[in-house]
Amino acid sequence: MKKIIYTFFVFSILLSSCVQDVDDVFDEPSSVRVEKALAEYQALLKSAEYGWAMEYYPSSTQAYGGYLFTMKFKDGDQVTVSTDAFEEAEKEVTSLYSLKKDIGPTLNFDTYNELFHHFSDPDIIDGGGKGKGYEGDYEFIFRSHTDNEIILRGKKTNNVIKMTRLTEPPMTLLDKTVKLSKETFTTTYTANIGGKTFIVPMEDHVFLFSYETEGEKTESVSGPYIFTATGIKFYEPIEVMGKTLENFTWDSATKTFTCTDQGATDVKLTANELPEGYMKYKDFLGAWDFVYAGGRIPVTLEEDSQTSFLMVGFNPNYKLLVNYDKSAGGIRIMSQKVGNTGNNEVWLCAWDATTGNLFKNTALGVASKPRANAEDIIIDLESYGVWADHEVNSLIVWEMKGNEYVGEFKKWGTSRYTGPLSMIKNK
Repeated sequence: MKKIIYTFFVFSILLSSCVQDVDDVFDEPSSVRVEKALAEYQALLKSAEYGWAMEYYPSSTQAYGGYLFTMKFKDGDQVTVSTDAFEEAEKEVTSLYSLKKDIGPTLNFDTYNELFHHFSDPDIIDGGGKGKGYEGDYEFIFRSHTDNEIILRGKKTNNVIKMTRLTEPPMTLLDKTVKLSKETFTTTYTANIGGKTFIVPMEDHVFLFSYETEGEKTESVSGPYIFTATGIKFYEPIEVMGKTLENFTWDSATKTFTCTDQGATDVKLTANELPEGYMKYKDFLGAWDFVYAGGRIPVTLEEDSQTSFLMVGFNPNYKLLVNYDKSAGGIRIMSQKVGNTGNNEVWLCAWDATTGNLFKNTALGVASKPRANAEDIIIDLESYGVWADHEVNSLIVWEMKGNEYVGEFKKWGTSRYTGPLSMIKNK
């Protein structure tokens, strides 16, 4: 027993000695050290004549790729922000920022900035939709720095965010990245790696590599990227078919990204042509005429989400959901519920007017096909989906009681939209 007590006594002395040694490492309290760090970071942020370029990645999975922000920090806790995210490099918005003490020094963007907070605003319809948005950061923890580089970590996403001192006016850099963004836009690339070629889809600043390995297994790797002055850079190095990839330069003549990383300079990504008549999401927004055999209806396509619109004006009692197909650059109007009547539902149904058959299947509808050689923007709406021997050439409004087809619903006005169907964009 005495031996145990003695051992415990000696251990206690040693432990207290160790604790004392740790305390002696710093000459100042932690609060003082943090204050000094904040002052140092404040001076560093303001010292950049042209400001800083931030490589910003929203979402903890980098699912939406990365975007470049330029930031000029000024007296009065003001910061002027520009970005290549919206293809408007010349736009600048000034708001407030602060440096605070948290689990260390932090950089915070305190007041709403329509450019920067777009990616952290949960009320926008983009990204994951309302309630989520892009789920990006607006508060960052300082991790390290040199005179020309600051490394941050997002408090929410834990993403590594790099800031680099600009050596030229912000617009000079952003003009280059915006030009690249427009020039390189397409839906798929052809990868050439180790003599093998395969298609690589590209969406939201993310390349999606999917290829067969030995044993016919399929390997999938995503490469979220940000635009640089000369090409792109992945969020972090990725391995594809034994090659480590991170940095690429763009050749506008061949429409090809070429890897510049050691051991992978033979890797190329060549842009494929967009489908004929391809239209971007924003091209569909605005006023159209919906044309059918019985008439012409002025309608408006309004923004709903990244993958859909709301068609307003088709009928005063409801708005139609119109899907956007980014890979094809077109739209689809599918069978859908549009309202209720008593205890029953009202549906806009896929209709084969030639045979008289209709179906409320939400996988059936009409899809856009650009009309060739048209002076105006005209899209024909043609059959979409598999429906035995029928085709969807028209749309009809029908009352449904569960899966029972009650009858044609005429109480809300026009119920038959007989083909051929088309839409004409208003000038």
